[in-house]
Amino acid sequence: MAPSNNHGAQGSSKSQLSIQQLDSLDDLDSEINQWQTLASTLPFRHPHRAWIAHNIASCHMDRYKATRQKGDLDQAIVGFSEALLRGMNHDPPMNILTFEHLTRAFLTRFKDFGAREDLDHSISYFRHLSNLPLEVPGINRLHVLDGLADALCSRFEVGGRPEDIEDARHVITMVSPNTDDYHLIASNLANAWRKKYEKTEESEDLTVAISYYRAALTSCPLDHPSRPSYLSNLAEVLMSLFERSGNLNDIKDAATLRQELLDLLDKEDPRRMWVLMNLATVYHTRFRQTYDSEDLEKAISQYREVLRLCPPDHESKGTILSNLAFSLTSRFENFGRMECLEEAISLYRTALHLCPWGHPRRQGSLGGLAHAMRLLHFRTARIEDLEESINLGRNNLAFTPPGHPMRPQILYNLSAGLQTQYEWTNDMADIEEAIKHLDEALKLVKSGHPNSRRISHLLAVNLVYRFRHGGADKDIADAIKHYRTSISLIPEGHPEFCSMRSNFATGLRIIFSRTGDAEHLEESITLSRSAAEYPFSSARDRLIAAQNWTISARSTRHSSALTAYRKALSLLQRAIDLGPTVQTRHEYFSGPKIEHLRSLPMDAASYAIESRTYEEAIEMLEQGRALLWSGMRSLRTPLDDLHKVDKSLADEFTKISQGLEALITTTHVRELVQTPAGTNDDDVTIGRKDAFARDLAEKCRLSEELDKVVLRIQALPTFENFWRPIPFRHLQTAAMGGPVVIINLSEYRSDILIVCSNHPVVHIPTPTNFFDRVTKLAHQLSETRKSYRLESKKYDHVLRQTLEELSELVGQPVINRLMELGIPEQSRIWLCPTSVLASLPIHAAGPISSHTNIKRYLCDIFVCSYTPSLSALIASRSRNLSGSASGQPSLLIVGQPDESLPGVDSETRSIECLVSSGSVTRIAGEAATPENVITHLPMHPWVHFACHGMLKPGRPFESSFLLQDKTHLTLLRIAKSHLPTAELAFLAACHTAELTEDGTPDEVLHLTAAMQFSGFRSVIGTMWAMADEDGQDLSEYFYGKTFAPGAQVASYEKSARVLRYATKKLRAEKRVSLERWVNFVHYGA
Repeated sequence: MAPSNNHGAQGSSKSQLSIQQLDSLDDLDSEINQWQTLASTLPFRHPHRAWIAHNIASCHMDRYKATRQKGDLDQAIVGFSEALLRGMNHDPPMNILTFEHLTRAFLTRFKDFGAREDLDHSISYFRHLSNLPLEVPGINRLHVLDGLADALCSRFEVGGRPEDIEDARHVITMVSPNTDDYHLIASNLANAWRKKYEKTEESEDLTVAISYYRAALTSCPLDHPSRPSYLSNLAEVLMSLFERSGNLNDIKDAATLRQELLDLLDKEDPRRMWVLMNLATVYHTRFRQTYDSEDLEKAISQYREVLRLCPPDHESKGTILSNLAFSLTSRFENFGRMECLEEAISLYRTALHLCPWGHPRRQGSLGGLAHAMRLLHFRTARIEDLEESINLGRNNLAFTPPGHPMRPQILYNLSAGLQTQYEWTNDMADIEEAIKHLDEALKLVKSGHPNSRRISHLLAVNLVYRFRHGGADKDIADAIKHYRTSISLIPEGHPEFCSMRSNFATGLRIIFSRTGDAEHLEESITLSRSAAEYPFSSARDRLIAAQNWTISARSTRHSSALTAYRKALSLLQRAIDLGPTVQTRHEYFSGPKIEHLRSLPMDAASYAIESRTYEEAIEMLEQGRALLWSGMRSLRTPLDDLHKVDKSLADEFTKISQGLEALITTTHVRELVQTPAGTNDDDVTIGRKDAFARDLAEKCRLSEELDKVVLRIQALPTFENFWRPIPFRHLQTAAMGGPVVIINLSEYRSDILIVCSNHPVVHIPTPTNFFDRVTKLAHQLSETRKSYRLESKKYDHVLRQTLEELSELVGQPVINRLMELGIPEQSRIWLCPTSVLASLPIHAAGPISSHTNIKRYLCDIFVCSYTPSLSALIASRSRNLSGSASGQPSLLIVGQPDESLPGVDSETRSIECLVSSGSVTRIAGEAATPENVITHLPMHPWVHFACHGMLKPGRPFESSFLLQDKTHLTLLRIAKSHLPTAELAFLAACHTAELTEDGTPDEVLHLTAAMQFSGFRSVIGTMWAMADEDGQDLSEYFYGKTFAPGAQVASYEKSARVLRYATKKLRAEKRVSLERWVNFVHYGA
């Protein structure tokens, strides 16, 4: 309702009017001439001259509406004024009608040309009209009141006088909501209060505007042409209120309104594109509040649809691209999908190309790209990515003058980048610059605005950094003040509650480390705990808060420390399970964002050990390690007992869990529709088949259904612990076949625990430098193996040093304690190493000191097997046996020779001869395809692979056996198999028990573990590359012993002992190097 700047003094020329309009103007000119001619024939004071003047003025108003010529509007005002003066005492109803027309003419002239006196006249005249009976044809009392309210609101917008808008608010109380066209005055008043809010930023003004928009919408007929604008306006102000209050009901209502608006529009309606864009924005905004992945996927899908509807040269295309990029960035932040970040960066760059300097949307795209590049730095650790982010932020700031509404946000984003650079370089200049920018930003935003809490919070973080770097005590006071201010402004139910409280807790812990003030540490614990237990934030934010809680509580042995670790471990599984597939879960878990969380299970166990609660330490390790395997294993939970109690519920659990397992083991990771040659990047972006979005939606649906079924199962008598963390009394059964040696590696302290089936947990302390020494060993062995070929003297030397040190650190202490426990030599033991220990050959620790001169290693004294976890070992003993008719197991042999593996053919044929007493199927050459192997696996409880094993660094689920025509039988494809009768897998291939360097050794993601998960009770694998001849020799010794004439029925349970026999023979008869016999390991029962 402010004066328009769209019409100059000249308005539209006749040459711009249509033929129909020109004909109409000619008619008006003719009519004006006729009335003027008639007036000239009448005496000056004739009463009809008032009527004639009114009609001439009306014709000029009609001309003005067509031509926008100010002269016509001026003539109309003069004519209406003359008509009033001439008709004062002759025709009162006519006078009122003329007065009403004059009033509206003044308001029109104000709106189009901005003369303030015209506005004052219109308000005065409307007030007068509103007090008249108005029983005049052509005058509607509602329209008069609407005009008065409109004029008052216009004057408020121009002058900002609160009494004007309050008067307008009073006017609407004079109108019944049941009056026809009531929605017009309600909508105008809502618009005015919305304008008032934009000036005052007072939430109360926004609430008033919403109430009038709701009133307008309620009274507006469903088919009224104004209804779409009412829906849109109400949705917009609800979004504004949400930004202030964080109330989810506001954004829920906004989504409903925009969906209703979308449903009102035809598919060809050009407004549909903008409605979809606004609806997508609602969903993305709500996602950032609730972290409901369904909302994020809706937003991405709708932004892609908007892009499809947008003409190639549309001026808003850059904005659409930026919005889509922003949503894809959110997906990367929450699920670690690298291709999403890559696409987002590409979209931002395209948007910037479409929005040159001076474009009103350029700042947003530039800021988005800067943020995306900072995220890329977190993933790649490339300093150049961070430098580009900061340079983009500085450029954005340089072209954003003081007073620009986006300047505070740009200052904030640049400061975040500078803080990250400080964390990377430790250069205090970055912190000083960040504080300077944040001080400026804080002065530019109104106190209480959502942006002020974020700016205050980041300022507090940087002040703490400066204090830690030698800053003054004032930095502490200022930091705490800003922390408290930011937290006080967070509305109830807002997800930032968690992250801000967690950051405040971290800041207080840093302050405590300098000041020693116990109150700071106590408050840090309180804040972390409240953040970790906050139900409205995402599991991943709460996990970080819980870890902060553990750090603060542990540092003072606070009574809540173990509780903090329990909470953190429960959140760890939930945070990882957010991904729809094991691949996406691994990407999140292996990403740098949570690198500091991967030691959480070992740290928790170390504190439990420190507290002498050894059983809980083992429960914590079991709960927090091998999460990807345990998550899938839980979907294969045995249901025998449940079947006896409630078969239908067991069947329902099986159906849903099978569907969920099929989904999470999906192999596609990046899926695009096929596009013809020459297709440009925009077409690919628009046409992307978002497999991730589809998988995520399905995963959410199935998980929700499964959670409901699990709750029903847990409600049954004796099933209250179904699908809950496994208690120690059950985990202890893993040691039924022999002791399990758990070696926990933590920076806090490292320990060895021995689990026996009939004895309390045995604790073996380790040297204080155990962690550093083991970490160094793992690094040296890995780097040497990468740098030197098989059987190099250098590697042999490093390996010998490693085994000797492992003997001192692990082997000798374990042997001594087992002897004390009465465990005789040659007994079976299981090794369960954690962290980087999982990459070391602990089974070959030695030589072990003895009274003889014979070199003996740990595996010479005890029969050693490995297990990723206790539950994996329990599972390997829980499946049913299925032997062949002769009692001997049938064997599947898979062989794929090539130039580098010439011995494979003779190896497989030799095995075939040795296993003459059992059924043997040999697949080799062209028959050795992944599909054929998978088909035959369920038919044979034993399998032998003789081929290449391939590692896939960074993508362990794509590690594989190389088969015919270089096809790959991948780890994930094996894991998808369900082989309840499988017994033994001998993997005579390279790298089958080797961990890829992805930073997640405790997930034990290798081919051997996959075979064990799929159903094989025992698996023989290799820790690194294998010599071709070793496969043939070891197989001959192994199968020759197993199927020797007169031997008992072959059993997987003897495989560990037979493997030790075979490796000893390899050492004695072939004189192989240390590296070659140490390579072979046994997993499982």
